[in-house]
Formats: sequence, C-alpha cells, structure tokens
Amino acid sequence: MSSPHLQWLITRKNSSFILKKRNVKQPFSTEPLHLTNRHCYKYNTLVHKNVIGVEPAKDKNGFVVAMKSKTKVFKPKASIVRFQIKSGPRHTLAKLRNIVKAGYRKDCRSAVLKKASAIIRSEKTRVAKKAKPAKKAE
Repeated sequence: MSSPHLQWLITRKNSSFILKKRNVKQPFSTEPLHLTNRHCYKYNTLVHKNVIGVEPAKDKNGFVVAMKSKTKVFKPKASIVRFQIKSGPRHTLAKLRNIVKAGYRKDCRSAVLKKASAIIRSEKTRVAKKAKPAKKAE
C-alpha cells in the first residue's frame, strides 16, 4: 500500500470525481462520503484510511454515519460501515462528536458536525405563517 501523499499526487489532477467550473479557482469533488465537496487533500476520501461521512437518512429521521473500516481495505464496497443515529438533535450531535473523538480524524471534527447539523436543520418542518385577514372598507 502506498502512502496517502503519493496517492494524492497521482489522483489530484486526474480523477473522475473532479468537477471544474468556469471562473472558480478551487474545483469541487463529487466523492461519496465527502464532507465539504471541495477538491483538496484534507477531505479526500479515496486516499485516507480513516474516513467518516454523514448522509441524510432515507426516512428523513436523523442521519446516517458512514465510516471506512480498517479491516476490509481491498474490498471498497464492504469496507464502508453505515449506521443511523436518530435520537434528537442535541443527543445525535453529542454522539457524533464522541465517535470522532474516539479515533476518527480529529482534524475533520468541525466539518462532520457542520454537515450533520445542516442535515438536521433541513429535516425540520417549518410552520407556515398565518395570513392576516384583510381590513373591511367602510
């Protein structure tokens, strides 16, 4: 297995996940489990061993945490472990913070929590504002 830096040097310009736009300096990335969608070494999910990602749940209740397993490195589909967390906004973010502290890339902690809180915010139902009754003309 080669080092992550060497893998990044090989794939940084030639990857099927790069999305370049006109008049934008930093290209985007469409990799699965990517936290910020910016094409950079720090958040790249292909070259690092420890990867954690957050996805919205299918039932719109909580979010799914996906982590790369350290055991099945040569089987890409089987190497990703997914589980759902859905026990209220504050409790789920605390659980996620503890998972990241326990050994999964502490430098990505803020990005993981930002993405999870954005997913929780998007699942919140908004209350429609009541229309004011029109005034009667006398």
